[in-house]
Amino acid sequence: MVIYVATVWAKPGSEEAVSTFYRDLEPLMRAAPGFRSRKILRARAGSMAAAVRRLRTATEPDHGDHGPKGTHFVMVEEWDSIEQRLTFSKSASAARGKELYQHILPEHSHEFYEDVSPN
Repeated sequence: MVIYVATVWAKPGSEEAVSTFYRDLEPLMRAAPGFRSRKILRARAGSMAAAVRRLRTATEPDHGDHGPKGTHFVMVEEWDSIEQRLTFSKSASAARGKELYQHILPEHSHEFYEDVSPN
């Protein structure tokens, strides 16, 4: 089993379009050989910075907001193999990518991970 993590930043005002795009891929993924599961996470933009500002004292520095000015999405998927995820990427999801590009900022990442959590 492999873990695939992808992150994107939705342009301001495009959060629902990006959410819909990733939710609509679900039936295609479920039908793909080797697919096990996926979580789609959408940041509550600004909630962490606001919470830290409420708790910091007057003597602590304000680190400000960092990163792109959009809403961060993280998709965590489990697949049987890297090859099966790549095959999916080259087929169904690749054809639909043009729908997504207009709604996201250029910052993104994607990589395969291993779980090193303690048991």
